[in-house]
Amino acid sequence: MATQTTSKLTEQQAIELSNEILRLEATVKEMKKQLKEYVEENGELVAGDTVWKFQQSVSWDFSESDKTKEFLKSLVIDGLTTDPYSVVTISKPKIDKFELDDDYLANFAKKKVSNRFVNRKK
Repeated sequence: MATQTTSKLTEQQAIELSNEILRLEATVKEMKKQLKEYVEENGELVAGDTVWKFQQSVSWDFSESDKTKEFLKSLVIDGLTTDPYSVVTISKPKIDKFELDDDYLANFAKKKVSNRFVNRKK
């Protein structure tokens, strides 16, 4: 049975790694920009088993309260669901506008917390 050893990064190595990741991400961003311009001018590009193209994305804007209420009622009337609120989600930015504390929100919803690995400018 082979013995596996792992070496931990020093802080200096971690800083160098971070800088290299940022450099590579900036390079990839610029490369994608150039590729996007190419595809805009020439149409989709097939590169091996990958196709670069513009793909339509569709979403629905339910910003009119009366229409949203009518839609939710119709889901019940048309027999599509007995609980129309199960299809509704409220985004964090919209909740944040009300400046509510966690105790208040806990009366109505379950708090989900996740950790994302991100980098931000100081």
